[in-house]
Amino acid sequence: MKKEDPGSSSSAGPVRRIGITFNLKKKDLLPGETDDRYEEYDCLETIETLEREINRLGFETLRYEQDDSFLERISQNSPDFVLNIAEGRGTTRGRESQVPSVLESLGIPFSGSDSIATAITLDKWLTHHVLAGGGAAVPDLYMISSEEDFGGASSIFEKHGEYIVKPRWEGSSKGVFPDSVVDNPADLAERVRRIWKNYQQPALVEEYLPGKEITVGVMGNRNPGVIGMMAVDLKAEKGKAVYSLEHKRDWKEKVRYLGPETIDLPTREVVESEALKVFRILELRDVARVDFRLDNDGVPKAIDVNPLPGISEAYSDLPILYRLSGGDYPSLLKGILKEAFERQGLKWPRASTKGRLRNVA
Repeated sequence: MKKEDPGSSSSAGPVRRIGITFNLKKKDLLPGETDDRYEEYDCLETIETLEREINRLGFETLRYEQDDSFLERISQNSPDFVLNIAEGRGTTRGRESQVPSVLESLGIPFSGSDSIATAITLDKWLTHHVLAGGGAAVPDLYMISSEEDFGGASSIFEKHGEYIVKPRWEGSSKGVFPDSVVDNPADLAERVRRIWKNYQQPALVEEYLPGKEITVGVMGNRNPGVIGMMAVDLKAEKGKAVYSLEHKRDWKEKVRYLGPETIDLPTREVVESEALKVFRILELRDVARVDFRLDNDGVPKAIDVNPLPGISEAYSDLPILYRLSGGDYPSLLKGILKEAFERQGLKWPRASTKGRLRNVA
């Protein structure tokens, strides 16, 4: 008997209306919010670009911003399929699973990983242990949740000389700064307390890997494959070279993205194998991005997993690495849709006429 994918829907007909679920960046911060509070959210230009490309493929598009009326609007006017890029509301560790959970409960097929995978991968502590248990290479990791946890903090420097301090459940390099790498207990305590104050969550203390940073795109389901990779060359003005929030905000000046040809073949082969292993261990779907850094011995270790990779044509890592590997933005988007459709038994419209743009306000 053929094994069905948990997200499959074999009885569905041709898809004609594709909804886009998203969160828009906010211009104004509320009192007490850090300036990176909405860093993960998308700008309007990204939504408009997605609409344009989806229309060109012959579909009608509908917008579903995840706001106070989101559930009512998508319940009353459901699309045939959803391209989900919503990061979730609030600051809880389960926020990326909010929209997938709603779509699952309503029986609306959607792109990307399910609510379980999106919840686990945002929580770096859980991700680390799931990956380690599955045999993936990961850096050593500790968690400091309270003052009592500082008791054994000094002893960790006997194993590794340097660590990077980061929030437990954030993305887009939120909470990661040029001075986040520490080499002594006093600086460690100061950086940990900064995480507690600004993000109200435990701090993770991760083995600092001094080697090259490589990010990898994976696409597929039954037979996932690597669709591209690139090295991230950082211009560290102060502190250690870490792919920090400052780098991502000013990437044109502070980052060079280097294609796969700049990575030696043995490293590329190991990174590709590890990326596919990570994808399978976490049971991700359709597309994801996996970030690695090399340790002192040149061994790549997974430092982050993103089942909702940024998809801005201009500045997101996944489209950039795909271009550097010979692809283009329209084919990337079409590939994501095709994988999601095939997984769920959905059909592409026979006639590829230009879709009509429709916004659901």
